[in-house]
Amino acid sequence: MSRSAALPHLLALVLVAALLPFAAPARAQQAPQVKADSWQLSDVADWEAGASSGLLITNNAGGELRLAEDQVAGAFLSAPFATAFAFNAAGAVWHADLIEGTGVRLELRARATPPPPAGGNPDDGWGAWQPLESGDARSQADDGALATADVLAFPADSAYLQLRASLTSQVARASATLSAVTVSYLRTAQPTPTLAAGLPRRPILSGRETLTQRPVLIGRSDWSGTVAAAQPARRDPRGIIIHQIAADPSESSLDLMRALLAYQTDVLGWDDLAYHYVIDAGGNLYEGRLGGPTSDVGRLSGGDVTIHIALVAPQGAAPSAEAQGALIGLLAWLGQAYDIAPAGQHIVLVGDARAQRPNIAAHSEADPAAADPAQATLALLPQIRSLADQSTVRARWYFAEGNVADYSERLSFLNLSGAQADAKVTLIPPGEPPLTRIVGVPAGARSDLVLNDVISGTTSLPAIVESSAPLLAERSMNLTTDVDGGPGISRLSRIWYFAEGSTEGTNSTYLILFNPQAAAVSATITYMRSDGTQFEQKVQISARDRLVVAVHDVLPDASFGARVIAAQPIAVERTMRFGRSPEGAAPGLHTGRGIDTLSRRWLFAEGTTENGFQMRLLVLNPNDQPANTEAVFMGPDGASDVRRYAIPPRSQLVINVNDVVPDLGVSTEVTADRPVAVERAMTFNGGAAGSVGAGALAPGYSWAFVDGRTRDASYYLCVSNPNPAPATVTVDFVFVGRRPPRCDFSRERGHRRSQVNPGLIRANKNSAGRRRRLWYDSGYDNY
Repeated sequence: MSRSAALPHLLALVLVAALLPFAAPARAQQAPQVKADSWQLSDVADWEAGASSGLLITNNAGGELRLAEDQVAGAFLSAPFATAFAFNAAGAVWHADLIEGTGVRLELRARATPPPPAGGNPDDGWGAWQPLESGDARSQADDGALATADVLAFPADSAYLQLRASLTSQVARASATLSAVTVSYLRTAQPTPTLAAGLPRRPILSGRETLTQRPVLIGRSDWSGTVAAAQPARRDPRGIIIHQIAADPSESSLDLMRALLAYQTDVLGWDDLAYHYVIDAGGNLYEGRLGGPTSDVGRLSGGDVTIHIALVAPQGAAPSAEAQGALIGLLAWLGQAYDIAPAGQHIVLVGDARAQRPNIAAHSEADPAAADPAQATLALLPQIRSLADQSTVRARWYFAEGNVADYSERLSFLNLSGAQADAKVTLIPPGEPPLTRIVGVPAGARSDLVLNDVISGTTSLPAIVESSAPLLAERSMNLTTDVDGGPGISRLSRIWYFAEGSTEGTNSTYLILFNPQAAAVSATITYMRSDGTQFEQKVQISARDRLVVAVHDVLPDASFGARVIAAQPIAVERTMRFGRSPEGAAPGLHTGRGIDTLSRRWLFAEGTTENGFQMRLLVLNPNDQPANTEAVFMGPDGASDVRRYAIPPRSQLVINVNDVVPDLGVSTEVTADRPVAVERAMTFNGGAAGSVGAGALAPGYSWAFVDGRTRDASYYLCVSNPNPAPATVTVDFVFVGRRPPRCDFSRERGHRRSQVNPGLIRANKNSAGRRRRLWYDSGYDNY
């Protein structure tokens, strides 16, 4: 028996506080001490010091164990070994020659106090035997010897080790041989324990932007106490492999993580941790391998390129409910960030053969030699894959405007996928807990949720809609005198533009700023008038709340465009009330989401100056330089009219289309030499009803509209072809419970009400009796 000397080492912390914009957490300022040593059995004396049965101890290779003649099983039990210091983790590397039909099983146990004298119960005071399993792990520091990939966790006061070896054979007169075992034991437990709950968390930084929420984790430098640079080989992952580390939940997960890092890098000689992420029994997520999910591990993958996730759970047990929840959230985000469908499969090359493998696979599914994860965890994998898929957010819509005290409000959902989907609707009333409703949407169908049936009496009701399917969502708000509707906001932004705004006459303009963030957000609103003068307003939006800015209170009797710049991404909409009625309240209503992207080109399929309709184009130039703008108006016969305008810096241009093309139905294309924001506003019924909407940035091949009805309204699709060639358009109508009809038509270039391929669609409704219209000014393109 021999002990190899290994000096205790201190993991050095590279102090970079002077280079960082904030001080590192105090816990990371002092690196925890890691002590490591080893115990080796490799010669005849080492083997003879223990007890054996059914085995031979030979001088081959300096000393080895093998089965005795005619034996099919044999066992070796080492003498207890007193370690140089108390330890809390251990791993092993061993040399064994195996032939088909033979096996070697190694187990390790520990205790804190000296073993009892001979004659007593030899198991008293010892912990349970823990298997030393290699699977596909190999030591890079010991010429490819078999090794445990992970450390075994032991109580922090452990001071003695004992090894048990079992040799078996299913082949007559054949035996495996065991020539050397090196057990490395480590002490990472600190005199003053640090709990994971006390460490800082941050969102995962790698990966593309996703709708699914980024998980928060404990960073590598925070749990290890070291700052290191990642220098990995990069490969795009194709799958995810689930591992399991056996450890009692009562043991410190931080001590385990530090021991795992030291063992895999210092003892096995691996370049870094083999696991990209580790989840402990409390559901704490740890950053593992440096460099993120594209850092190629090159081992434990069964020939695949994968992301490795290790779960910490007791030997043979399933992970805790907290760990499962953290795993499902992580898998959902990874799947979306790296195009790995949780319920999908991919092809891998196994030897010379191609095989299908689940995108989320157990380690033992990737490599049959691997012994992890536990059978209880394997049994959960189908459900975990399904829950990860359901937890993936593939659609999210924000509605800043919401008012069930003054309006009838409805949310409509369209499911164009081939499977049933759920829409999760979160309503946020002021000063009350959020309300959640789940709306089932059949495949290829539409479902509605009337918000007045859910809650009443509140004038502030922002909403968030989420789904694991790519659902489309629209909101409809009704008065007895007017109705308006349109899509929600699919992407938060720090900057929003509105080309339309007015507090002149009976007009009232309200900006609705919705902050779904967990902290308050400040914002600056800049109002830009037609004469180039500006007015600035600073506001604060509370966390998970909305702010309504009544513009007529700060900027009366003005026509303007507006820009909102917020400190964090938010959702912003605008509501306008206008017109006169005998009752006094403004009868007209329209709402519109802000514009988050300026453009040099804007397209409008709908527009008319016929039958009492008043049409205006609003162009906002928020730039510091003038913008030269051209508006092309296309009539139903292909004829067009062109007007050119110069817009001063930081000002709004109002184009009265009735003065340019009177008594004509038109589609419009607006171009500029600088990025601008453009909206189209229309009123009718003597100015008592109307609509507003931003144009499309480009033609599209496919357009979708959620809300439509012909029971009490006339429904129109307005299609424009700005391209140089004719196009054939197919319109599919989606109904519940009956086969949808189809309409095909073809129109020439430049014709209003003709869609191109690519094309542009806008829809409006003309209700019976009152000649009210509802325009869906922003259909869903390329859905």
